[in-house]
Amino acid sequence: MHFRRLLHTTARVSRHYTTTFKASNLGQNLAKYDIYALADKPENNVEMISDDSIVFSNLKVVRSPAPGQGQPVGALLLNNQIFELSLEGIELQHNGVVVELGEAVTDVLGLVYPKPELLVAGLGKRTRMLGPKTKERLSQLGIRVETGDTRSSALSYDLLATERSPALVASIMLPPNL
Repeated sequence: MHFRRLLHTTARVSRHYTTTFKASNLGQNLAKYDIYALADKPENNVEMISDDSIVFSNLKVVRSPAPGQGQPVGALLLNNQIFELSLEGIELQHNGVVVELGEAVTDVLGLVYPKPELLVAGLGKRTRMLGPKTKERLSQLGIRVETGDTRSSALSYDLLATERSPALVASIMLPPNL
């Protein structure tokens, strides 16, 4: 008899515990683990990226014309500030896979104080690589680089600038339509 009970096909689930986790309070439970909820967010936090624009939490919008309809415009996020960046000196090489930023961009990063430790580079609508000249100039300045497409780089920048000081993390975002 005792073995029959162990092999019985209907199982009774007994509740010897209580739980406060219910579907109705899922947000409250997850909010308990949000370690950045009370942290100061950077003033140049990216709110949204559309097909041709980058929208920031202070409602500043950087809009770039469609390719072939004017000079593309990007954004430089530096020490809680948002700067529109002319992309006149940018070169897309090897079928648009490699991006060489102009010397003017890296010269600006060499002049600012405090110099950012990390540059998050959003290189357009797809993931690209920085060219060797750009990487060399940033390396000489002592700036590490993280690259990706503009959408994923915006997420990375927001997290890193919240986690660290916005003075230590900078970002260059090429327009999402590039």
